[in-house]
Amino acid sequence: LRHVHRALPTATMPIQWRQQWRRWNTASPIHPKIGLAKTLYLLYSYTTELIWWLRAPGVWCLQAIRLMMFTVLMLPGFVPPFIHFLTSPAVRKNIPYGKLFRQQLDIYVPIHETNEVNYSKGGKDSTSDNKSPDDSEAGYPVVIFISGGAWIIGYKVWGFIMGQLLQRNGVICVTSDYRNFPQASINDMIEDVDDSIDWILNNIDKYGGDKNKVTLVGQSAGAHLTALLLLHKITKTKIERKESGEGGHHHRWGLSHIKHWIGISGPYDIPSLIPSLTHRGLHKRILSALFDDLEQQSPLHFLEKHKKHIDAESAKANVLPQMHLFHGTADTTVSCEQSVNFANACTRIGLKVDVTMFKGKSHTDPILEDAVSGSDLLTKQMLQIVRGNTQKDVPQKQIWNLQPKFMLRMARWCNPF
Repeated sequence: LRHVHRALPTATMPIQWRQQWRRWNTASPIHPKIGLAKTLYLLYSYTTELIWWLRAPGVWCLQAIRLMMFTVLMLPGFVPPFIHFLTSPAVRKNIPYGKLFRQQLDIYVPIHETNEVNYSKGGKDSTSDNKSPDDSEAGYPVVIFISGGAWIIGYKVWGFIMGQLLQRNGVICVTSDYRNFPQASINDMIEDVDDSIDWILNNIDKYGGDKNKVTLVGQSAGAHLTALLLLHKITKTKIERKESGEGGHHHRWGLSHIKHWIGISGPYDIPSLIPSLTHRGLHKRILSALFDDLEQQSPLHFLEKHKKHIDAESAKANVLPQMHLFHGTADTTVSCEQSVNFANACTRIGLKVDVTMFKGKSHTDPILEDAVSGSDLLTKQMLQIVRGNTQKDVPQKQIWNLQPKFMLRMARWCNPF
């Protein structure tokens, strides 16, 4: 696995790309601090433990079959961008931000039409003296994307389509991985997200990113985790961390370092969502192990409980990040009312929140099906937010795919989400 990149074709690449390929590009997900043998052992142990928790067979088996059918039907749209993910020197994969198994991230660096990877001027990895699309000496806007996955099957690679869409439109996208259940509980996942953001803010300038233009994006479970993390910082309450010494160090980053937060199809009221989650195969015993305190770990209830700690002056002074919520009205996994209710709770205590509803869109339509079909409203609006609404008329570049419309319709029907 560590040398899988040697088997991929590089002869047709420009010389500068080949040099960056040999130095940076690897498809190996093996954490350098863990090694292959321990990685295989961890995968085996966590998989068997997860199956024990799921009590196979069950409702989740049907959901897993539907997910596999959905993936097969979406292959024409997924394969071209996935090949780009594996082979492009502009995608820096599996960079560790911590010492633990899942603490890695991928960085999608913008590419100019001249096929040159554009890094920060004067940085260690600089191969081009071109300026960013915004003509900013500081660098490119940055998006930190935290994927979903029901807190169980989340993985940084799930953001490979969004990463490439942003990459093609002059935005650096960083997709961070985090520990999943049963390896971790909700607080552990928030800790990983916190650690990854700290690493990104300290290092993104080396990849051409502008630290003053950082947007945090979470989808589904990722929206839940990032919302909780921001609320902990807004209310100045501490996240209960393990006493084992794994992580939990002090972070220097604060709310002023994040310009925008975007929540996509997020669950913010977990107690009201339990019937839907159990109906889809996420048993109550799993939820009880995931959540130490359902209300404390639900953004909506956390906000109501700690609203007296909100710094109103900071909100008025625009020190807090601007909050944006996106949700599909046809989302049956997480009702769009979750976003509406959370936005109303935020507005009542003085936090600025913009809410956008996508009519007739499902839980995954905004980030998957729409993204490969070309009718991508989410990326269009995200680019306006990330760029500061300065480039509304700039044509949006799409990723190349071969997805037939009839297979897209069938995939939507099979989609378990």
